[in-house]
Amino acid sequence: MAKKKKAFDRIEFIIMGKDLDVYKLANKLLKGVPVIVNFEEYNDIESNKVITFLSGVTYATDGEIEVIKEKIFLFATKKDYKDGSLRKFVNEYKE
Repeated sequence: MAKKKKAFDRIEFIIMGKDLDVYKLANKLLKGVPVIVNFEEYNDIESNKVITFLSGVTYATDGEIEVIKEKIFLFATKKDYKDGSLRKFVNEYKE
């Protein structure tokens, strides 16, 4: 039997861009994939819309949002935090 991957090993790192489909990000969250989204190169108004939408999806899946840096966010379910790998990542890189 294969060992289950830790939450950190399942993270998808996304740089937000005009061609990125926010619904695909939502589907990743719904499938239990932790997502780190970097909005540093993205328009502030559009960033806020995406953050609001993903926040709703995260809330609906009993998740948590962590601000890693000013424009970098981690969206994940509370279940993903249980193995400790995401919490370790957040503690190491959060500003």
